[in-house]
Amino acid sequence: MQILIEPSDVLLFRDGRPFSAEDGHRARSIFPPTPNTIQGVIRSKVLADRCGRYQEYKNGCWGCPEQNNCTIPNEIGRPAANGKGNYGEMYLKGALIAKYQPPDVTAYFPVPADVVQVKEKNNSATSPQLQSLKPLQQQLPGQNDLPFSLLPLWTPETRPVEAIEGYWTHKEMSDYLLGKCPNDFTKVKELYDKEARLGIEVDNSKQTVREGRLYQAEFVRCQDKVGLYLEIEGIKQLSATPDSDRGIMAIGGENRAASYLKTPKLDWGNLNNQLKDSFKDSCGFKIYLATPGIFENNNFDSQKGQGWLPSWLKTEIINGTVYIKGEYNGIFVELVAAAIGRYQTIGGWDIAYNRQKPTHRAVPAGSVYYFTTTASPEKVLKAFHWQNLAEDEQERQIGYGLSLVGIWNYCQLT
Repeated sequence: MQILIEPSDVLLFRDGRPFSAEDGHRARSIFPPTPNTIQGVIRSKVLADRCGRYQEYKNGCWGCPEQNNCTIPNEIGRPAANGKGNYGEMYLKGALIAKYQPPDVTAYFPVPADVVQVKEKNNSATSPQLQSLKPLQQQLPGQNDLPFSLLPLWTPETRPVEAIEGYWTHKEMSDYLLGKCPNDFTKVKELYDKEARLGIEVDNSKQTVREGRLYQAEFVRCQDKVGLYLEIEGIKQLSATPDSDRGIMAIGGENRAASYLKTPKLDWGNLNNQLKDSFKDSCGFKIYLATPGIFENNNFDSQKGQGWLPSWLKTEIINGTVYIKGEYNGIFVELVAAAIGRYQTIGGWDIAYNRQKPTHRAVPAGSVYYFTTTASPEKVLKAFHWQNLAEDEQERQIGYGLSLVGIWNYCQLT
């Protein structure tokens, strides 16, 4: 099923940084929320509407009178005392910022990290001028001194350029994946705003405020009709009513109210066939991350490792140069270039056992990897396109590393 979650109030989705009124007095929000948050929303909704026996569920359903007839543990898995647990047969893709204006859903993706905007003096340009960076085949002065074979990303543009904070619709993303560069984007404020609110910690035993415990929390307010698009597999139904197409759920910090309704799938048109046809005239394929990617080799210390690389990519030294190659589902690839954003800290709170979840550093959504391969377009698309690429099976199940495949060609200097 596919649903759109539309908030009824402001939302709080904390980032992975520690927070308390004493030590870190500001709670920052991220949007869209991480897959960790979304899986909790979906599992809580299923439990609340179809079960209600929270203590029995926490204890592995032992002693529950319905355990022989209940499919919920198979659908959403169980929590575990060691913090790992499992997600059963549940499989999620998303969540993505989206609007649903029947009959179509419009999803919004972060503008890729390999797209820049031309800087204009005094903001004189009437519309943004966007440029796609491409791997530069010619070597630059001093490039022979670099130990890695990765190519720089380049543009023939002579004016200064800067990064973009904004979104493309899935139709604009289709053009990008086919090698084009849309010349406009949706600004963040057109989709949501962030609001800072002050609070003070309360001593519940005395019902008084605690001196010096002032804090600030950052909330997200979505614009009209803006919500979160999510594809769900493995769950028979969300609510107690099997044929219900809509309902209410709690989401984010403070359990804010939101409504949800079932929607059609994203309409990508003829993108797959267009990609297959375009592969023959391209130099390689690129992978765009639509959700954060958590990879096993996750050391972001530039002097010790490449935390932005999945473990199926290995380094190989040939004549003193380090090449990055690998195999994924029988497809042999070589990494040519990459545009990676600053790492995103992923954390969370284990509600069942009232404790902090392990913290990870993730490659942010919008990051792009450039590859070459001899595999057929059909095999590449089957392995990578609209697939969750997180290496851990459970992180893959809940939506980490949702990827899109595009084509690329070298940048030629004139």
